[in-house]
Amino acid sequence: MASPGGVGDGLPALSNGEPVLARWFVITMLVLFVAAIAITAWAFVAFGGRVELTAAERRPPGTSTVTHERGSAVLNATIEYEDATGCADGIELFGDAGARATTDRALAATCQLLASGDFPRAEAGLDALRVGNGLVRIATFEFTGTESSTRVEDDRIVLELSPRFQFANATRGAPFVLHELVHLGDSWPGTPVSATQELGATEVVQRACERLSMGDDPPLGCIDADTILALDDPLAAFVDAGYRP
Repeated sequence: MASPGGVGDGLPALSNGEPVLARWFVITMLVLFVAAIAITAWAFVAFGGRVELTAAERRPPGTSTVTHERGSAVLNATIEYEDATGCADGIELFGDAGARATTDRALAATCQLLASGDFPRAEAGLDALRVGNGLVRIATFEFTGTESSTRVEDDRIVLELSPRFQFANATRGAPFVLHELVHLGDSWPGTPVSATQELGATEVVQRACERLSMGDDPPLGCIDADTILALDDPLAAFVDAGYRP
């Protein structure tokens, strides 16, 4: 039949020439419509209920054997060790060549910051890491907002850095090495990190970030440190995030 314009287009049409949709097309559209509703409902449940973490919550409190909970972690499958150098002499690096190069560069930048004499608690922490048969490695954290974490593992102290520092200038990891060293220079391990101690470590991160050249795209941890320390009561923010007073 011809359409109202008089042109035969091969589509089904009413007796007056008005085209109609094929049955298979209508059924397909109905199925897709139902599927779209189902997907929209799933997305709302899956994503709509998520709560945005505050800067203080992005580095969760740990335990007496973990500075900051990082969830599960994926470790480098290459079992190779290398001795650190410089002020980190006596500490081992773990992973493949890329991972070891990253941690070595981060530790070298850490040593440069410590040489200023402005981070005495972190210096004490470096000594504690060395005494604790310290190991530094790259680990892919389940909690992606955590740049670093330290744990007691097989009777040795293991400092972990996020793999994001493998894909950028590894010196950007130094503030977060210092963060962990500050905790080692306090009462950890043995006692969970307190809100006061986490505030002190955050102040160290901010100072270290300011001294290093971070460019226009600083690590999230540097941004978080600025955000937290700009609050009227940053200590309360850490208590609210679950840290012991």
